[in-house]
Amino acid sequence: MGDVLQASVELPTVVFTGLLCVAAGLWLLSLIGILDIEADAADGILDDALEPFDLSEVPATVILTVFALAGWFVSVLASIFLLDSRSGSALLVLALVVGLGSAVAGLAFTAWIAPTLGRIFVTAEAPSKRDLIGRIAEVRSGTVTATAGRGEAEWPDGTVSTVDIRVNDHVGLAAGELQRGDQAFIIEWIEATDDFIVDRVPAELAE
Repeated sequence: MGDVLQASVELPTVVFTGLLCVAAGLWLLSLIGILDIEADAADGILDDALEPFDLSEVPATVILTVFALAGWFVSVLASIFLLDSRSGSALLVLALVVGLGSAVAGLAFTAWIAPTLGRIFVTAEAPSKRDLIGRIAEVRSGTVTATAGRGEAEWPDGTVSTVDIRVNDHVGLAAGELQRGDQAFIIEWIEATDDFIVDRVPAELAE
């Protein structure tokens, strides 16, 4: 353990130790809500550099952590077994070689695990209430008026939600015309009240 700690604060491993400290700081900031850990590494100038390695969709903090851990591990082992008995210019040259080799190994490992990381951190766009416009809702309340009414509508992914449905003067439906079990066609979403305006189901869509 003493050899590992000693190697961790000596060149070249100290570079990876520093990177791990930076990564730990970023994780801490994300835990307390200051930093968004889901921010893609593709944001900014990293996009073109990481695209060939399939890393552009993986959060930058995750990439940094994996790279630093892999490089640190390789560098510690190499330092213990190759640099421990060296001194002078030989130590400097070997330290440089070990550092570059560890960086390459860290990058290779990160690129190797990238497909798995990409599947874990894939970003799914949150559904919008507007996705229900143009879909059919089944009335679940006794009736539908300009101020009251409930219905069940199916999202594009197949899930079903209960939503507030209304009629207004701009559609051909009168208040109370829709009854429980009837189908209604969603034509508009009123964001301010979170209500959906419905109309008769078009003939081509009627069951």
